[in-house]
Amino acid sequence: MARPEHPILTSNPHLEELAQWLRAQRRAAGVTHREMAEMSGHAFSATTFSRATDGKRIPRLRVVEAYARACRAPVKQAQRHWQAARTYAANQRTPARAEVPRLDHVYTRTQLNKALQHLYYTSGAMPVNEMERRAGAHGELPHSSVLRMLADQTLLEYAQLTAFLRVCGVTDGVEWERWRRAWQRAWKRQEMEKMGGRLARRHKSSTRSQRSTRDTNETAADVYSDFDRGPRFDFPLYVALAGRLPHSSDREPVAVAATDWV
Repeated sequence: MARPEHPILTSNPHLEELAQWLRAQRRAAGVTHREMAEMSGHAFSATTFSRATDGKRIPRLRVVEAYARACRAPVKQAQRHWQAARTYAANQRTPARAEVPRLDHVYTRTQLNKALQHLYYTSGAMPVNEMERRAGAHGELPHSSVLRMLADQTLLEYAQLTAFLRVCGVTDGVEWERWRRAWQRAWKRQEMEKMGGRLARRHKSSTRSQRSTRDTNETAADVYSDFDRGPRFDFPLYVALAGRLPHSSDREPVAVAATDWV
């Protein structure tokens, strides 16, 4: 005789729906948790399947999917129940979020990241390690890149964006194109800002180099002037500056070219 199931005690209404749905599928299939573990190839234990419906915590998505397959239930429906439970839990932890910009109004990295963060939470806030695994190829969606994006510290590369959208369940072609255009605008803005920063640093470096050249030439002019006047010439100073001054047969200072920063 099967052991009676305990009441589901949770404040997350969507988690309760998930647990009730899974239990109903198992009863309809007439299988035990031990049999489900065997069907999964022992990827998960009978205890893991039992805990998936106790309501104490949200089970991993892989467990929910394996549970549905063992019961011959719709995996997509199981995913939707899991997603709703995760989204509710994420909203309870961080209820106040910045206003989400429309995709056709996205022009900067921060705006794009806000839209991606919203997609992440509304699609269930999947653990980033699981996202990396589901993305497929090694390094296609590094969990470190996802974490940095969620903290608005980086802009995902385009290949990473497509993997992120796929894992979050974005399949509509029109919606996909809106994301692509939003990313392209944010990427162009970021590249323009990087170029502006590089030009500003080069200009600053060039200005310092030109100032140093003027100082060197002024010092050289003073030394040669002292040499012409004879007694006032400071020979040790001339020796010290010899390494800094260009050679010239007529004793006239030669301008030192500014550093080429291009």
